[in-house]
Amino acid sequence: FSFFFYLKGASLLLMLKHYLTKDVFQAGIEVYLHNHSYGTAQSDDLWDSMNEITNGTLDVKKMMKTWIVHKGFPLVTVGRKGKIISVQQEKFLYRVEPENWTSDASYQWHIPLTYITNRCNFTHCTNAYLLDQKSGM
Repeated sequence: FSFFFYLKGASLLLMLKHYLTKDVFQAGIEVYLHNHSYGTAQSDDLWDSMNEITNGTLDVKKMMKTWIVHKGFPLVTVGRKGKIISVQQEKFLYRVEPENWTSDASYQWHIPLTYITNRCNFTHCTNAYLLDQKSGM
């Protein structure tokens, strides 16, 4: 059990690093370590440090809470009609156990999506979109 907990935690930090960019993430980690050296800290303290670095342009705490509070992972479906791309999220279910089932309405993640278009240089043009609703474009 604890192995999967750490694996999910590492995946979440990697996801956040890609979304914020390496430099912003690194700066947030430095603020976190400086503010909490020789003390105790909770996950909210890390998210607050990231919020400080992003100057409130992104509520990292709100985004990451959806990943920590909800069990499991979202399934993101991407569709394309001509030039229009649509995305939709739902709770991924491998098998449903009655005692663990909850309404899909209560499961909505804030999913940072990164993508590259054919108009970009693959190393310098990464676009980002935050899917914080059931569906978006």
